[in-house]
Amino acid sequence: MENEILQCRGCGSTNVTFNPKMRLLTCNQCGREEFYSRATLNANGKVVLARKNAVNFFVEGKYEEARHYAMDVLNISMDNVPALFIIAFYDEYVEKRDDSIRLFFSQVDDVAVEYEELQDMKILIKSSARRLSSFEEKIIEFFAKNMQAEEDKKELCDLFDSICPYFIARRTSSNYLTDNLKDMYKELAGYCGIPKTCFALLKSIDTNPDSPYVNNSFFLQSKSKYFLDNYIVPIGEVLDAMPDNEFKGKFIGVYHSKYNKFKVDSGV
Repeated sequence: MENEILQCRGCGSTNVTFNPKMRLLTCNQCGREEFYSRATLNANGKVVLARKNAVNFFVEGKYEEARHYAMDVLNISMDNVPALFIIAFYDEYVEKRDDSIRLFFSQVDDVAVEYEELQDMKILIKSSARRLSSFEEKIIEFFAKNMQAEEDKKELCDLFDSICPYFIARRTSSNYLTDNLKDMYKELAGYCGIPKTCFALLKSIDTNPDSPYVNNSFFLQSKSKYFLDNYIVPIGEVLDAMPDNEFKGKFIGVYHSKYNKFKVDSGV
């Protein structure tokens, strides 16, 4: 580590050696050893500046530059979450190394993510959402786990209502709505409402590529019944989980109308 980054808290010398894996600073002048916390390292001036540069370049789509500054962050704070995500994204989509992003989510699963890291992650996820639909469940798990405080509820709702409808509208089939994702939607709907996500699900009954309404394929009765049982019915479960409010009343009314019309149109 360069001398200007950290200095010995004993003698003040900048002639130090830093082990980022152990977070251990050793003074080459007086021999003092000191361990640093994640928070201390993430607050380091060079880390803060490099992190801001990395995020800004990432948002601009300048991934080479973003990776460069992310590496500067990791040279000091080797488990900084936004920097790790930028590297993983670069590896996945520039270097074409499959599973890099999945490995990232596994890597940070046990990290005690700090507030500033979460704010940066929100920016990174939103700016790259068009490439992240395959990781929706991992994204939901990550933020839900790290934003459990009551004061986080509105922010959590706003976050998911900004990205989940985007994912839903761009799905190429109904198969994305796995039991696991359905249960996540239900839990979120019960916890913070996610009205925009629920509306997107409701709308997708007519617009998802597997919907018989898209290509007037109701004559394929087995396919229509599968769509009803495995897509429309689970959406109803998500809507039912919403807290009792004006959104739920309207959505449930529209849902039942769509459900009944689908039954008539499909004859199932």
